[in-house]
Amino acid sequence: MDRTASTTWEPPLPSTRPRSRERTLGGYAARRFFKNRLAVLGLVVVLFFLFLAVFAPLIAPYPYDRADFSKVLLFPFEDPAHPLGTDEVGRDFLSRLIYGARISMTVGLSVEAIALLVGIPLGGIAGYWGGKPDYVISRLIEVMTAFPGLLFAIFLMTLWGNGLLKVILVLGLTSWIVVARLLRGQLYALREKEYIEAARCLGVPRRRILARHLLPNALTPLLVAISFGIPAAIFGEAGLSFLGLGVNDPLPSWGKMVGISMAYVRVYWYLGLFPTVLIALSMLGFSFVGDGLRDALDPRLIE
Repeated sequence: MDRTASTTWEPPLPSTRPRSRERTLGGYAARRFFKNRLAVLGLVVVLFFLFLAVFAPLIAPYPYDRADFSKVLLFPFEDPAHPLGTDEVGRDFLSRLIYGARISMTVGLSVEAIALLVGIPLGGIAGYWGGKPDYVISRLIEVMTAFPGLLFAIFLMTLWGNGLLKVILVLGLTSWIVVARLLRGQLYALREKEYIEAARCLGVPRRRILARHLLPNALTPLLVAISFGIPAAIFGEAGLSFLGLGVNDPLPSWGKMVGISMAYVRVYWYLGLFPTVLIALSMLGFSFVGDGLRDALDPRLIE
């Protein structure tokens, strides 16, 4: 009995079942973030202020330091050339508000960059190595926490003088504490996990474990802390500038504009109202984004 075996290979027919889209933690987080209306609103506000900061020279109708003494303290819409009026020396108020966004965004982002550069190494050493480094860094954090942040910044600015760079450095010296404390606590919880023990048993160097396994898993709370730290830095700069310890003239700052308006606010109400509203909007925008990130990156909410 002959048996004929077919040697011809036929490719399998393509499946008609729809392929399920690969879902990752980032995809879930993005989906939850954009479902949060307040978070999306905050993101729009933040992007708007960043747009103003980057393109201020193109958007502002006048240079921020151009004064016209023949048009001092004009009310909004009193002169079509100055829709939001002028300040006490005849500078266009709209232009100074737009350039003020550049100062606020620069301070907020730069301060958080310093906080990360200082807080991540200190928090990483304290949380992973432990021992004497942890004891020294923890005591340093406790000492810095004992000083009220704004009062400490006022003291340093009084010693060093005014200036944008000095404001950034002073606020950065008081902002790294949150990052270091948060990262230290995260690493304390993560360093005893099974996959970390397995990496140690395989002889993986400590630096590689810290950089490749621990820091990426501690990134989520750091992102949330950054989103809340930026408005805190903006408010700190506004407070220093309000007290006359912030940026120097003729640079515009929303806080300094509010401080100057105190001498005119009973009549020229707009001098204090407009920058105050912008400070509040910027802080609300970053706060909404921070709340949205915190909810979106919470692994307990994964569907």
